[in-house]
Amino acid sequence: MKKNFLTSISLCFSLIFCLALPAAFADSTSAVDETANVQYSITSSYEYVVKPNTDEWKKFTSTEEKVNASQIPQTILNKMTTKALVETVLKYPLLANMFAFNTKQEGFNAIYSNFNGLQELTKRTDAIFELEQYQDKIGYLETTDNTIIAQGLYVKALLEALSSNSLIGSNSDITPYYTNSSVTTPNGTSVSTYKGLTWADHGLTATEASALQAQMVAAYPNATVVSSQSPSYNCHSYAWYSTSSTNTHWMNSASAYRTDGSYTSGTGVAGSKVDYGAGDHSGIVTYVGGGSGPNVKVKSKWGIYGVFTHNIVDCPYTAGSYSCTFWN
Repeated sequence: MKKNFLTSISLCFSLIFCLALPAAFADSTSAVDETANVQYSITSSYEYVVKPNTDEWKKFTSTEEKVNASQIPQTILNKMTTKALVETVLKYPLLANMFAFNTKQEGFNAIYSNFNGLQELTKRTDAIFELEQYQDKIGYLETTDNTIIAQGLYVKALLEALSSNSLIGSNSDITPYYTNSSVTTPNGTSVSTYKGLTWADHGLTATEASALQAQMVAAYPNATVVSSQSPSYNCHSYAWYSTSSTNTHWMNSASAYRTDGSYTSGTGVAGSKVDYGAGDHSGIVTYVGGGSGPNVKVKSKWGIYGVFTHNIVDCPYTAGSYSCTFWN
């Protein structure tokens, strides 16, 4: 599991964006994409049919349901101006998931893979221009409104993703307050960690992290917050090493716990560790019920966010490819 939250976007996406986003961008006053020669007639942002903070949203019991309900109808998507599309993407109910992963690359990829609005935005030649215009408009550094602060962070992350300069940038913005460290598995295998991470290491302030946490709580109303956001430890460290809120170890990978015989795979019971496979997430089982469906409760830490108790499929890591295994 990678530590650097400000790691540049992967080469494969840089190729996509270099093809999709030439250096020159169309004037925002035009509703025509000159590259595709398409007339965009919808100038208002799309209103999602189901939104957070509603009874309808709370009925969703999995991230997959939320993802499916938040797609933009193709007939509307293809006709939206880029300005309207930017506003729509920034209102995407699950955009806070981008910060629930251990790098911006992982977070961006997760959103891109499951949201047609972001996929369309990467194709627009004036995407960066419109994002910059929106950034200037909201002035998020001068407000205390959590939603606006979060949108400002989303804009910044999207600009980094869509900018050719940032795609090949370095990690010079990361302040190295942490130290390299390690912990040991029950069977004595050394596991590398980063110790003492701060919000600066993640490119955030405590206020910004709090604003993002509020968005995550709204997106997952059926999850219960166990502890608040923390920059110091992540899901693997929480599940496999220490559940203490004073944990200072950020663990890249917990695979050693599963390969050195410290734990063996088996049936999930209360207290089992759960590994989400390709979802790159770990948690601790708190309840296993009967009946149909995934009636399993898990307690886990979501990236920089807090620790949540949640249904096993109602978390940011089950929108795409994943496979849960249990370890005792």
